[in-house]
Amino acid sequence: MSQGRSEDRVCGPIRQRDSGAEPFRFPDFYNREKPRLMRFFTRQLGNQADADELAQETFTRFVRTAPVQALENAQAYLTRIATNLLRDFVARGSTLLSKRSMLLDEELDLIAACDTHRETQARQDLARWKLILEQLKPETLDIFLRNRVEGQTYVEIARELNVPLWVVQKQMLKAMKHVLAHREADDD
Repeated sequence: MSQGRSEDRVCGPIRQRDSGAEPFRFPDFYNREKPRLMRFFTRQLGNQADADELAQETFTRFVRTAPVQALENAQAYLTRIATNLLRDFVARGSTLLSKRSMLLDEELDLIAACDTHRETQARQDLARWKLILEQLKPETLDIFLRNRVEGQTYVEIARELNVPLWVVQKQMLKAMKHVLAHREADDD
């Protein structure tokens, strides 16, 4: 059995490449890439807390799975992980939002006939949300309503509108950010 050369061994957070290039140092890589990931996630999500959470998860997955010795471009690999995480986050968020939301008609049916205060409040809420949704661009609103009201999947919408799936996902992300921003305003 032969022992490997010292430059091929993994030493703590420093991994050596076979090519004799500068050793990979994760702390330096983290400090250089974290701001870029934060800008990417913040721009896509509009939420600093979610952006930070996804950036941390990206680095965690990178450390767990990246064969740094074999990587030619660690930044590209990190970006791929970030993109996949964002896609999963949006899909998961879409599912959670739909589970939490109820059709407005169902909500109105739950109101007792003699409860005029609740009925008035429900009508005001309905009018307010109509105004909020009307702030969306027409194509974003169309995709949002197809998914949330008509129950179409992203794939069905993309096929019907003859656009790539990523366009539908991007428009839904915009709509969900808009809706969540107004929902958070209600919570304040």
